[in-house]
Amino acid sequence: MPRFYLLGQSNFGISVLLDCLSCIYPDEQLHTDIVANLPAEQNASLAFAYEAPGVQSTVYHWQDWTPDAITPCLIGSIGKGRRAIFEFFETHFQIKEDRYFSTIHPSAVVSKSVEMGRGIHISPLSAVAPHARLGDFVVINRNASVGHHTMLERFATVNPGAHVAGACHIGEGTTIGAGATVIDRISIGAGSVIGAGSVVTRDIPAGVVAFGNPAKVIREVG
Repeated sequence: MPRFYLLGQSNFGISVLLDCLSCIYPDEQLHTDIVANLPAEQNASLAFAYEAPGVQSTVYHWQDWTPDAITPCLIGSIGKGRRAIFEFFETHFQIKEDRYFSTIHPSAVVSKSVEMGRGIHISPLSAVAPHARLGDFVVINRNASVGHHTMLERFATVNPGAHVAGACHIGEGTTIGAGATVIDRISIGAGSVIGAGSVVTRDIPAGVVAFGNPAKVIREVG
């Protein structure tokens, strides 16, 4: 029985990850430990269902959980909290990048020449073109695309329906909003946020929010 640890409990992300695992292992019974690192009263996602057919899950609070040294891990979120979850479990359990498993939905199209780090998630109907490079914990959400020779640094997120063209550089922790388009050879600095539906036609610096068509910087993040 394949077994995984899902670290952090965002039921939104966990529902996606469990569905992906059940599609990767369609003929096997799976078991997951879901390990919450937040008190229930601080987690609004708990009101939403996450269960997937063929997956048995046990939920723990982190203080009541003891990991083994070999079970592969996933970050139990595909949203902006991924870095905080990784750092929490690294601090409390010394779980490093090399323990993390990547989930790539069978309907995604990923070129064989793509270079990938650890803990990546690629959702259904997405595409990653040749010679793209994906850093650790990158998320490419459903029906999104990443062009050839594009680099996404660790913890970058491409949200549903967004498209990043070829030879772009997307900085660490950057979020590309749903339905946004980034044209060829664009650089976006670390930690920036591109608003939903925007069209990015020029480089965007680090640590800003940019929105519109064409996208313009409207404020700093935070």
